[in-house]
Amino acid sequence: MYVMPEVTEHLEVVEHVPVCEPGRPSSWGGNSGVAPEARQGNGKPTRQGGDASGDEALVFTIHDGDQLPRHLFGERSEEALARPEAQAAYLHERDWGANLVAKHLAHEVGTSGYARINLARVVMDFGRFPGTSSVGEEYLRRHALFPPLEHDFSEETRHEILRLYYDEAARTFVQYFSNPRVTLSVHTYDPRNHTGTLRPEVSLVTRSLEYQQSSTMPPYIFDPLFPPELCEATCERLLTYEALADLERDGWHTALNYPYIMPEGSVEIRAQVWLFFRYLRREFTRSFPETRDQPAYLRVWQMLSDVIRRSTDAERLRGYLHRYREAPRSSEALFADARHAYGEVRRYLEANRNLLLAGYRFSEGRLSCLGIEVRKDLLCEIDPERSRIRPRADAEKNARRIAACIAPAVRSYLARHSKTETSLESNTQTDAVDTFSSVIS
Repeated sequence: MYVMPEVTEHLEVVEHVPVCEPGRPSSWGGNSGVAPEARQGNGKPTRQGGDASGDEALVFTIHDGDQLPRHLFGERSEEALARPEAQAAYLHERDWGANLVAKHLAHEVGTSGYARINLARVVMDFGRFPGTSSVGEEYLRRHALFPPLEHDFSEETRHEILRLYYDEAARTFVQYFSNPRVTLSVHTYDPRNHTGTLRPEVSLVTRSLEYQQSSTMPPYIFDPLFPPELCEATCERLLTYEALADLERDGWHTALNYPYIMPEGSVEIRAQVWLFFRYLRREFTRSFPETRDQPAYLRVWQMLSDVIRRSTDAERLRGYLHRYREAPRSSEALFADARHAYGEVRRYLEANRNLLLAGYRFSEGRLSCLGIEVRKDLLCEIDPERSRIRPRADAEKNARRIAACIAPAVRSYLARHSKTETSLESNTQTDAVDTFSSVIS
């Protein structure tokens, strides 16, 4: 298989792929045999197909996309992608075979299907914070746009990529993350470390990069009100260790939080922060119902929930509160009111910290997020010198075996946490904070 993303006239950014019926073609590599593709249009994102919002388990991939919208490069798309550096980046960055594992995992767990991002990662990485990457930025600390293609995009195109594709993916995943009890993100990684040592066949990932390195969460990443200990583990430990033990029993060399851990811009870490502030908002509003519709509090909740850093209004308030910047002229009173509201939320959290954290950490309704990394050479054969790749003959078998090892732990977790009304549950639109539109004009 020649390594080059597919240039399309039309891109469905996030797609819910139904579990394949027996005998239906597999989803290796691209969209063949899984869902119909639209081939004409203006390159703008659309949604079609099913919906994962009703499943108690969400299986998804974000790095096995193989499509690039033509409007980003125009008529020179094929030429730009044929460059050796572009081919090498696409070959290295793509999580080859992740969709295949996700398909089998969704089937074994019993969900309606899995969600995937179709946009090639070499164009935009939804598992990082939005923005461009500086020269020499570490792999886990880079931003959504990165070399080599980042340099091909104008300032206007960079804005367009984030607006059309990052924001669209974020809106869809907000819906997907509002209902399930557990999320399972599937990735694949290179066989060897940079030192040449062989990596584990499977790795389960549940911890934040910053928490692993410093046992805390720097206040500049999210709001200082977020309790950093919530990033010690994104997934229930019993689920994690049961899955790890079952993988080992089946003969798969499995590691925990190695060789990768979750960057702060990952979907799982952002979800933990977003869900905690949604929970805090609910508890605070229950105690002080008169604040529910007050503009100052709405502005604060919007800022706290802006975990993807895409709201200009939230960034202004963040700078005013934490970097002591001046408020915009004619808006001093609005910002002063928001500062007072933020102080009230902070005092409430400080006064009830132990109770609130215990209520959130040990609630039946807290979402568990498990990252699953599978070594690429278990699923495909890659020839980086010739920029070619092909699936292994036993790729389906390996994907099915790995999925079958993880699924029992997930099913047990769901059985332990059957759907009951809890303090964390609320799927109404009024309780969710829309971080993609201005709450206060």
